Amino acid sequence: MHRRIKRPHAGQERFFLTLFLILLVLSVLRIIDLLPPADTGLRPVFSVTTPEATIMPEDGVRALEPAQPSEPLRVTCAEATAVFQSLDLRGEAPKILIYHTHTTEAYTATAAAPYIQTSAYRTADASKSVLAVGEALAERLRREYGFAVLHDTTDHEPPSLKTAYDRSEITMRRYLERYPSLVLFIDIHRDASSDASDYVMVDGLPTARLMCVVGRGTKYEDKPDFDSNYALAASLTEHLRHIEKRLCRDVRIKTGRYNQHVGQLSLLIEVGHNANTLEQALHAVPSLAESLALTLAETYIADHTDDTALAFRRSLIPNRAVIDKET
Repeated sequence: MHRRIKRPHAGQERFFLTLFLILLVLSVLRIIDLLPPADTGLRPVFSVTTPEATIMPEDGVRALEPAQPSEPLRVTCAEATAVFQSLDLRGEAPKILIYHTHTTEAYTATAAAPYIQTSAYRTADASKSVLAVGEALAERLRREYGFAVLHDTTDHEPPSLKTAYDRSEITMRRYLERYPSLVLFIDIHRDASSDASDYVMVDGLPTARLMCVVGRGTKYEDKPDFDSNYALAASLTEHLRHIEKRLCRDVRIKTGRYNQHVGQLSLLIEVGHNANTLEQALHAVPSLAESLALTLAETYIADHTDDTALAFRRSLIPNRAVIDKET
């Protein structure tokens, strides 16, 4: 007859083995995202949730239908916040460059704004194309907010639209070399549609809708800072929607790069589409300038008391009472 010999501390060994197995299973579940992240008590300084952001193909006509619902895309962006904190867009040194990769994009001609077409919905007349929108935005940012803004009107389209971004990148880098103070690049476009009824009313005026496009630079080795650019675009979108909920479409994420790898922060903004009129596009400029100013001031507001934040907003937007309700 054999007697079992009890090992000392066998119970403790079983306990620690069981605990090890439990911790191993929890670690595996954490890795494959079946468990929520542990609450460390820390909160991101700048984070955005956009429930309908989708990735669109690089080429082809941009669809204007609402993006199909997808998994929430959450971006935590402390680095972007650090950039926002360092922004001082006033002063003599240029801080913002507005330019146009597709320089001759135009809107539906009207009796008040006729133009000679170089091709469908395109014109070399700077007063009737997206150049007029860019100039209006630059002037608004200078006059109303004191921002130091440059507006470039170089025609980047010839000899081929397919390589226009190559030439606009050269323009951006030349400006950046001459003015190292530049921190924000804004490429103004107009989108494509056949729906002439697609606009909203803002302050009693028919106003073209807007949309930000953010590139991942999928096929490029030198990729954009997607987190920073997306956080900026998403925040701008939300501020525009505070003015009118349909004023801005969802941020459109695409696989291209759109020169958003140049400089610290980049925006590509579609101001209306070819079925809109120039007048409708220009009506969007005050809301765009206001929302951009608030977006860039966001970190300042978050770091100060409510009274100080409200006073700062009022200094930026003296005439829009709705701002008071947000603080």
